[in-house]
Amino acid sequence: MCGRVRLSSDVSEIKIKVKFDADALAPMFEADFNRQLTAPMLLAPSVEESRPRKIDAKPMTELPVLRRNPETNEITLDKLRWGLIPHWMKMRPERQPINARAETVAEKPMFSDAYAKRRCIVPMDRFYERDKGRKQHAFGMKDGSLFGVAGIWENWRNQDGAWERTFCMITVAANELVATIHDRMPAIIPTEQHMRWLGTEADPSDLLKPFPADRLKIFRRGN
Repeated sequence: MCGRVRLSSDVSEIKIKVKFDADALAPMFEADFNRQLTAPMLLAPSVEESRPRKIDAKPMTELPVLRRNPETNEITLDKLRWGLIPHWMKMRPERQPINARAETVAEKPMFSDAYAKRRCIVPMDRFYERDKGRKQHAFGMKDGSLFGVAGIWENWRNQDGAWERTFCMITVAANELVATIHDRMPAIIPTEQHMRWLGTEADPSDLLKPFPADRLKIFRRGN
C-alpha cells in the first residue's frame, strides 16, 4: 500500500502545462486552485530548480488534486483530503480507504462509481513504502521531477450539511525496483495519458500498470 507521499512545492507553485489548441504552443503559468484548465499535464521541473519546501503527507492530509467535474467537464486543481468517503454514505465511515487496488477498483461498491465518473491525478515527487522491518523507503523519478498518480475522488455531505471532498490513490503490483521493498506501488500515469485518465472513458484500466523501473530510483530519506 501507499501510506505516505511527498510534495516539494507549495500547492500554488505546481506548474501546469495547458494546451489551448492543437496548433498553439503550450504556455506555462503558476496554477491557482479552482482555475479551469484545458488539457493539463504536470511539468517536470529541471534538476537545478530550487524547491526548498518539502511536505510529507499522511492519510487525512489535504493535498492538491487534479480532477474533472463529471457534470461540467471542468478540470480544476483543488485541495482534497486523503481518505475516501463515498457520496452515498449516510454516516461517516470508520474506515476511509487511502488506497484502492487496480484489480478490483472497478468492481467494489466502495470505489466503482467514482472510478467510472470521478477519476483524478495526485501530483507528488516521492512515495514511500515500508519493508518487512517497517523501515520507510522513498521512491521517485531519477531526475527528481513531479509525477502524477491515479486516484478517484468523492464529494460527501456530512451530518452538519457541509461538503467534504476526499480521494484515494490506486495501487498496482510493484515493478522490479519497488518489489525489493514492497509488493505494491502507486499507479503512476504517464504525463501524455493524464487527459485520458481524467476523461469520460468508463474503464481506462490499461493505464493501471507498474511504471517502468528504469525511470525510478530509491532516495535516502530527506533527499
